[in-house]
Amino acid sequence: MHKKTLNVYRYCINKGLIYDGVKLIIGVSGGADSVCLLRMLKEMEEVISLSLKAVHFEHGIRGEESLRDMEFVRKLCGELNIPLKIYRENVPAKAKELSMTIEEAGRYLRYEAFDKELKEEGADAIAVAHHLNDQAETVLFNMARGSGIKGISGISPSRGRIIRPLLSVSRTCIEAYLNDIGQTYCVDSTNFDTAYSRNGIRAVVVPELERIVNGAAEHIACVADELREADEYIGMAADRVYGEAVQNGRLLIEVLYNEPAIIRRYVVRKLLADIYTTHKDLEAVHVEEVLSLCDKQSGRSVSLPKGITARREGDAILFFDQGSGNKDGTAGPAPSKAQADILKKQLETKAVYIKPELNGITRIQGYGEFDLSIEEYDKTAEIPKEPYTKWFDYDKIVCGVLIRNRQDGDFITVDSDGHRKKLKKYLIDEKIPSSERNGLIMLADGAHIIWVIGHRISTGYKVDANTVRVLKVTFRPFV
Repeated sequence: MHKKTLNVYRYCINKGLIYDGVKLIIGVSGGADSVCLLRMLKEMEEVISLSLKAVHFEHGIRGEESLRDMEFVRKLCGELNIPLKIYRENVPAKAKELSMTIEEAGRYLRYEAFDKELKEEGADAIAVAHHLNDQAETVLFNMARGSGIKGISGISPSRGRIIRPLLSVSRTCIEAYLNDIGQTYCVDSTNFDTAYSRNGIRAVVVPELERIVNGAAEHIACVADELREADEYIGMAADRVYGEAVQNGRLLIEVLYNEPAIIRRYVVRKLLADIYTTHKDLEAVHVEEVLSLCDKQSGRSVSLPKGITARREGDAILFFDQGSGNKDGTAGPAPSKAQADILKKQLETKAVYIKPELNGITRIQGYGEFDLSIEEYDKTAEIPKEPYTKWFDYDKIVCGVLIRNRQDGDFITVDSDGHRKKLKKYLIDEKIPSSERNGLIMLADGAHIIWVIGHRISTGYKVDANTVRVLKVTFRPFV
């Protein structure tokens, strides 16, 4: 085993990423990072029993260059005697269909392919090739954007069923390893376009930092590890406050101001992240702008990304679509009492964005309480048929569980063959009145709806013979 492979093997064992008999799905693009991951995992078979299968996702974006990468991966896997599954998708078209950016759609579809292979192969984890420089770039990029501690704590060695064996290895080390073993790899020409923010950090910022301070990327990665621990600790404290301070999308000022400043920021950031369902539009200035409303008169407002407005109304801060404002895009005048009542009613039926406690009770004012637990699947147990108790295959969940209302782009899987239906069409087909649709709550995994509460579940998350862990959910409506 190569010395560099041995170091990665020790890291994986120390972090619990691999173990004897583990079955892995490996994401292989053909670039240096994923080729290194593939070759190292193959080497590790000398000392540990591994079952490997590669997956290549062809995005349909870079034309002949993309097809060249696909053939390279096909040939390499054949030489290594590693099974390969190739997925091909027109990502630009899917991005439009799912109302996502091309980058978002590419990532979503790629991990959807990985997850499909995970299920079909009965594999234990998906191995991807993020490395130490990716970690440093992520930290620097999020820091420059004004992200909080969570953003600058970087990438974790594992998240759910995704593992990152190369996270302790630099790009220089990866290239040196491939050179040592005489292994070629593909180069994505778009990586050299510094018009992309990430590429600029990769090609300019990190090399300059390394010139100033030897080992800068590694030092940044170490700081990220410590920040991740701090973020987890503060996050637990903020979650307790969040349940009291956020009610039906309304941020209660008095509850918030009884807490330290850092907890206030965490609560507001969590609320904004739940509203946007992504951190990419959020910066520290947006958190501070919302908090500034705590010291302003009722009726004052601030504009946030994507047309969202935060407005102080009495003892609370409310969030709503700025489309109700002026034609120039600024927020309109303070609403009358009748208008305010309508606005609050809209919030009560639209603004549910909650990350639930996965082993405990989550209460949602005006709706009811969710009891969620993750348990090993007992194949002898009978799956309940009650309308408000459902079991799901936890390991089929890709992005995490969110309790929320419907959003543009939502879809649900309607049969065992994986056919999808847009949520809007499903609700129409079920003859659910349009006046009631915004008030529905559901469990969601990104844009994939797991369960429309009181209605159907997605077949994409059904428990089957390959299920290992079950997410058990009971909803108890408030009467």
